[in-house]
Amino acid sequence: MKSSFGTDYVSFLTSLRAGDRVTYGGTQWEVEDFSTYDDADGYETMEWLLKSGQSSYYLLREVDPDNPETQINWYLSEEIGVNRISGEHVGDDVRFALWDAMHERHEPYFKLRALGRLYYFESQTEGIYKGKDGSESRTTWDYWDEEHLWNLAIEAWQDRELHVYSTKKVNPEDFAIAEKSITIQSFASKNSPSHNQKNNDRTWEWICAWALVIIGFILMTSGDW
Repeated sequence: MKSSFGTDYVSFLTSLRAGDRVTYGGTQWEVEDFSTYDDADGYETMEWLLKSGQSSYYLLREVDPDNPETQINWYLSEEIGVNRISGEHVGDDVRFALWDAMHERHEPYFKLRALGRLYYFESQTEGIYKGKDGSESRTTWDYWDEEHLWNLAIEAWQDRELHVYSTKKVNPEDFAIAEKSITIQSFASKNSPSHNQKNNDRTWEWICAWALVIIGFILMTSGDW
């Protein structure tokens, strides 16, 4: 599905902020948060947290100066539990050593396994993440499967926080602005002639009803008892 901005879908996506809505994969998603990340080597990302019901994904726009042929890439990412990761062999528990290894700049694991796939280490980035709550340093290890279709990103934050994301490449043209039809229809109906007419009719009904009550009260109090 193309965006309603035609070929200017890149500008449309990069301008998304919290409260905006997009459609992707036949589902309407609301942008809940926006943030950026960059490092000293020119690597940077723009990140949008998309939510629909209980589902949430990150839409990422990556600028990678080390890959000039595909310098700008778009990804859709889902956070998974760190317990879904193991070493190269199933049962190799690396969960409790990952944060220390990343924070202390140890040599990355060459291979990791997650979600039934084997991933190979590709790159490491260290930079500053800027979100609504301020800035924070972050170290990321990036892994790819053999076909280079799926990415595994492991992020080490301050205070021993560790986040893991399973990511696939997406086409930005598959996103479109979601029409806020309910809000628009509601607003339009409130300002339509028929809606105003109904309001006027109800007003006269209330006036007539109160007039009858007042007249009845006057007749009762002025009668002979």
